Amino acid sequence: MREKWKYHALLFMVCWIWGLAFIAVKAMLEEVSYLTVNLARFLLASLFLLPFLVFYRVKRPRLDAREWGMILAAGICAAYGYQLAVNYGETLVPAGTASLVANTTPVFAALLAYFFLRERLGAWKVAGIIAALGGVVVITVYGAGGDLGAGRLKGIAFIAFAAFSWAVYTVVLRPLTLKYNAFFISAYGIILGTLAMLPLIRCNFFEELHGMSASSWGWLVFLALASTVLGYLLYAKGLEGLGATVTAYYIYLIPPISLFWGWIILKETLNPAMILGTSVILAGLVAVGWEERGGYPSEGSSS
Repeated sequence: MREKWKYHALLFMVCWIWGLAFIAVKAMLEEVSYLTVNLARFLLASLFLLPFLVFYRVKRPRLDAREWGMILAAGICAAYGYQLAVNYGETLVPAGTASLVANTTPVFAALLAYFFLRERLGAWKVAGIIAALGGVVVITVYGAGGDLGAGRLKGIAFIAFAAFSWAVYTVVLRPLTLKYNAFFISAYGIILGTLAMLPLIRCNFFEELHGMSASSWGWLVFLALASTVLGYLLYAKGLEGLGATVTAYYIYLIPPISLFWGWIILKETLNPAMILGTSVILAGLVAVGWEERGGYPSEGSSS
């Protein structure tokens, strides 16, 4: 029993890292474009992961063409559909709001699994889906404490699309993560997603990198190595030690942690509507997770 605390500590650390990632993106967006943030993060993470894949080549899973195609599709969903959409959304809404909406992924994953994998959609899931989406409406309409602007609505829409994209990523990779080591599958997805983004590189990408401050470079290193690489490693280790049921619930700590970081670092305000919306979303996610206990571990979004 005492040995289990090590895995709990690792997962708790992951939540604080991934919660801080939303603040890191918001801070970098003060100096560079959302496209540069995404490209630089994935490039650096891939360059760091490649030596691991070479060093542990004996342990790497051997995949067939169909499985590689699934990973490529998932990598594109992660790089374009999730991260790029989140980064753009954060140009329009606070980091805390972005984390709340982005972590409604279990709702979309439950719906996709129902329609495409024929998984059961019982009363707990239905109630949780309604509650989580209701919480999103609350923070969208009232969370900023002012009139509902087109920019905020657009930002929420992009981040909701990001949550949906991560749900697609989850459903696509579900069979592979049950069959192979989750870290290697995640690493393959990151690298293939990076390769898919290379056509987006323009001259201003290098100009923006050259003009970044030391603070932004620090945030970039954090996003690439701590959030992307270390986060996946620690999450996979926690999953190995605690199993799917317990690990899944740690994801629900990310939104309140991100709100805390936003309040401390970015001085983002919390009003009653944000607190209410947060509570309703988390209650909904817990309801979805309660019915799915023992199911796939990674339906919360990473960052």
